[in-house]
Amino acid sequence: MPLAARLLLAFGVVAIIATAFVGLTLREASREIIESGFADRIDAAHTGVRQQLAWEADALRDLLPPLCQHDTFVDKAHIELERAKGDPDAMDPTSRIALRRQVPSQAKALRLDELSLVAGNGSVLGAEDASRLGARDRRLAELIRAPGGAPRLRPARAGGEPSLEVHCALTSHGVTIGLVGARRIGPVLDRIGATNHVRLAALGEGRDAPPGGEAEVVRVLDVAEVPGLRVAASVSRAPLTQALARLDRAIAATGATVLAIALGIAVVLARSLSRPLVALARETREVMGGAPRRVEGRGGRELADLAAAFNATIDELAAMRKRLAATERIAARREVARQIAHEIKNPLAPIRAAVETLRRLRQRDDPAFDDYFEEATSTVLGEVHRIANIVTEFTRFARLPAPNLEPVDLVAIARGVVTLHAAPGEATSTGTGGAGRPRVELTADPIPKVQADRDQIVQVLTNLVQNGLDAASAVRSDPRVGVTVGPLPNDRVRIVVRDNGPGVAEEMVPRLFEPYATSKEKGTGLGLAIAQRIVLEHGGEISYRKATKGGAVFEIWLPVGGPPLLEKPPADTTVRPRGPEAP
Repeated sequence: MPLAARLLLAFGVVAIIATAFVGLTLREASREIIESGFADRIDAAHTGVRQQLAWEADALRDLLPPLCQHDTFVDKAHIELERAKGDPDAMDPTSRIALRRQVPSQAKALRLDELSLVAGNGSVLGAEDASRLGARDRRLAELIRAPGGAPRLRPARAGGEPSLEVHCALTSHGVTIGLVGARRIGPVLDRIGATNHVRLAALGEGRDAPPGGEAEVVRVLDVAEVPGLRVAASVSRAPLTQALARLDRAIAATGATVLAIALGIAVVLARSLSRPLVALARETREVMGGAPRRVEGRGGRELADLAAAFNATIDELAAMRKRLAATERIAARREVARQIAHEIKNPLAPIRAAVETLRRLRQRDDPAFDDYFEEATSTVLGEVHRIANIVTEFTRFARLPAPNLEPVDLVAIARGVVTLHAAPGEATSTGTGGAGRPRVELTADPIPKVQADRDQIVQVLTNLVQNGLDAASAVRSDPRVGVTVGPLPNDRVRIVVRDNGPGVAEEMVPRLFEPYATSKEKGTGLGLAIAQRIVLEHGGEISYRKATKGGAVFEIWLPVGGPPLLEKPPADTTVRPRGPEAP
């Protein structure tokens, strides 16, 4: 993955993770704060309800008793009821009409929601609600007979609501009359709920609070100041949901902004970092493909240090190359001297034997001298010619020029070599030769042009194809050689030459690429040595293996860009046998 892509990915991931972490933390903290605000509001409403109802209860406790003790309209009503001997129906109609008007006025003056003037038998003599006049209420009759005191909770009537109820009574001469007043709790709850933004509702007997959920928070409050009173306090979660939605949008917008800024910074940073790296890589490739020269590091101290280290390495490699070249020349001279001495020593033996025999025959004046003279001189001349050939081949091997590199088409070169060795009229791409004729075929995949010496590559391929045809023709009536050209990873190409001959003898494999190592009767043993030298000087490798079904397989790997800067010859040029492989 390119550096720019890695930086973009890294900055993007960091921005997303940071935004998500901060956003989730902020969201959770906000939710907890809002939830605690709900609890605080409910607690405040609970406190307000208790305080207000306690005040209302204290006010109601002392509100009606004074009226029953010395109020004029209560005394008058009691007198009229005594005259009627306790029967409300026998009361003077005029007095009853007056009572009906006085009770609503008194209720309004006392700020009571309900006020009833009740006879001892429960008949309603006066009330703020005209529909209740004349009705008998047993509950009210029992209530005025009970001693007065603190207000009590009156459960909600049908369609009504709970109220605080208080009463007083006046009993004289066996006649009882009383006042029953009530103040509804609902307005108190509405007022306190509005102040604290909480919805409060009194719960009746046997009525449970609505269950809470995602829509609202519900809590049941017990009001100790009014025994039996329970209040359901509920707070809508809509503000929480709306606040969290706004916060989510803000976090998303912030995250997108942060991500865009991070990606922008990553792009700028990637360009600033990759530009000098790309330039340094380009200079490095130019150095590796040409003569050693220093590269310049730009873009920061680290790149300058890298360039300095590379330059130091190049200087050391150049010096090492010179030392290796000198060492290689010394080793090559020693090897050439050893090989020449070994190869010349063999023909010297028959020359020496022939000359010594001629001298003995001459000293004895042996009649066989003339007959042996022709044979001995022929032997000496043949061995001298052999020595001359050895010297010529070694001279050609030693004077092999350095490769003249240029972009070449290996497929075209291979096709030319195959065409040269194919039987007349044979199609080189398919290799359809007649029986008994050598068949040479080419299989090629598209490859780029390679920096190489055209003539030297032709020499290598010609040697390998000719060796394959010679080996296969010696044992088969249908000799066949296949040449395959294709690409390899890491900017390399491969050339494979395989035949259907007997393959290389096992004892010859370790010495296959040594000069004068040959199993041919008339071979010099320099062909494969020259091929290996050419391949190595091109920065490549050559190897041998035996195919599974018999035959020799030679593989050549060449770099597309030509030989590298430092061409270090391998310490051991012998070839190790490889495992069998299908041809």
